[in-house]
Amino acid sequence: MNKYLQERVVELEALAKEMGLDWYTLSYELVPIDVMLEVMSYGLPTRARHWKYGQSYEYQKYSGEMGMSKVYELVLNNDPSYAFLLDTNPDIANIMVSAHVIGHSHFFKNNYLFKKTDNKMVYRAAERAQRIDDYIDAHGLEKVERIMNIGFSIEKNIDFGRGVHRNALAKSPDKILIKGVSDDFDDVLDKKDGFSIMTDGRFPSSPEYDLLWFLSKYGKLEEWERDILSIIREESFYFYPNYYTKIMNEGFASYCHSELMQKVGVSPSEFLEYSKIHERVVQPGSNKMNINPYFLGFRMLHDIKDSWDEKFKNGESDIDGWQKILSVIEVEDDISFIRNYLTKELCEDLELFVYRYVTLRDGSQILEIESKNLDDIKENLTKDIYNYRSPVIYVYNADRYGLELIHENTQDGPLDEKHLDRVLGYIYSIWKTPVDLKTVDNKGGVIHVTYDSEGCSL
Repeated sequence: MNKYLQERVVELEALAKEMGLDWYTLSYELVPIDVMLEVMSYGLPTRARHWKYGQSYEYQKYSGEMGMSKVYELVLNNDPSYAFLLDTNPDIANIMVSAHVIGHSHFFKNNYLFKKTDNKMVYRAAERAQRIDDYIDAHGLEKVERIMNIGFSIEKNIDFGRGVHRNALAKSPDKILIKGVSDDFDDVLDKKDGFSIMTDGRFPSSPEYDLLWFLSKYGKLEEWERDILSIIREESFYFYPNYYTKIMNEGFASYCHSELMQKVGVSPSEFLEYSKIHERVVQPGSNKMNINPYFLGFRMLHDIKDSWDEKFKNGESDIDGWQKILSVIEVEDDISFIRNYLTKELCEDLELFVYRYVTLRDGSQILEIESKNLDDIKENLTKDIYNYRSPVIYVYNADRYGLELIHENTQDGPLDEKHLDRVLGYIYSIWKTPVDLKTVDNKGGVIHVTYDSEGCSL
């Protein structure tokens, strides 16, 4: 990092403190594009080897070369936070990026979801990557890659609310028989206050949504295989808040850089160049059927600022707009942010609506506006955020005879057949006895899909 850029970073951090921002210490790294893409693809500077990261790298590289995307920055949720700046960007771009990542790091440190994550993940991921390398040496790449494939197929089927670290369930699937009868009488009786209460033999006793935890804990696996699934699960918990706060986090970082860049000491020509970059970052997007999260979050935060400044001025609020923004980003995620703060007036200003494609008799399709209702727009914007953007599936019953799963959120329609067959096969390879999934077909009817030694069948 050259002296001019270093001076601007020092100035930006001083200005950010005056604004009341509170972030992890930032460590800035000026890197070439291949390093930037590698960290983007892996999600961390050092992580266990797997083919899916190479696939992501090639996609990112292709997108950049074809002009479909432009990489400006990458910052990691860690203490200290590591900010990667592109060495081919002009100084003014990296000055803006430095302001942007201060906003991200404040968000990491203060948002309620990120507070539940491991802010030393950069170091722990490197340690885990070494363990997996040792497993590759001991058991071979093919076996290790297979168990990693299994883990990644259900990496989003976790229960974030239950936390990373959990105790074993009170019972064990090996002691549970059909119809609530157990080999061990004590397992069938709950003894409390001198009374014996009969329980049904179902295991687990309540729906278990953390499939990755359940299978790593109770599946028929070797210890090194359990460890790999646990590593994938812990890293999934780390990335979970990124999915739930994309709009808020990018909107807040963009808001912060726009405020800081108004005050930092750059020349008029540099500020003009910054303005062009800023416009590209927070524009609605070239595809009018999708919305840029940077743009939506940025506009919503400005709307909050204006509304609460007016309330503060009129004596209707004890805090002004900026204080309200700081409060909002601490306690909300994208779902609650949109539900609580997206207004009808802003929807009209941004010309938001819900649409669908209608198939005509000749087979062609036309776009039709389905609704401009505020609640419908909110639901449409948030529907894909729930459950880590994965199907809601839970373990209903597990014993030595099989595993029963239920697809809960069936209103979204049938599961993808190709992925369903593959994932059930993965689960069967861990459980070793038939796996049954209750779900829906393409007509909405309830069906049971079973995977056993003969493969997948209805």
